[in-house]
Amino acid sequence: MDAYERHCRLLARAYPLRYRQTRGEELIGTLLDLAKPQQTRPTLRDSLDVVHGGIALRLRERPPLGHWALYRLFHKRLPYTYRWWARDDLLGSRYLARQCATWLLATSPLWAFIGFMPIELVHTVILSTLIRMLGFLPQRSLRLCQLRRHEFNLDLQGNSP
Repeated sequence: MDAYERHCRLLARAYPLRYRQTRGEELIGTLLDLAKPQQTRPTLRDSLDVVHGGIALRLRERPPLGHWALYRLFHKRLPYTYRWWARDDLLGSRYLARQCATWLLATSPLWAFIGFMPIELVHTVILSTLIRMLGFLPQRSLRLCQLRRHEFNLDLQGNSP
């Protein structure tokens, strides 16, 4: 693999993993066809186009804020059109970090009032938040269970059963 192809593969990481698995070689092949002889990296315009396309695809597939919040905070099932996004989320490498960050942001209004609360209540809020966050530690079984719940009868094109 030469330097140009390495740069192309790095740019392709802007797309979701399943897109790269199904259409990644086509994307890389197109970028390789655009290369001039002895070119070591894609042009700035080509690079921006690839990254823009990947980010646009990721944003298009994201569930709306209400569905996302219910899914992230209460593990509610997403509508069928967002199941691939949920699959990518559950299999992602930073799933626990995303869960903890969401819970910290969701409970942040409580932290604003901590200075005005009695110390026993502060300890209760902190302890309950930590217990909630620690509940996500058995990641493997939780993620597989959620994956089974969210993903059934999905094919690579996202057609409904």
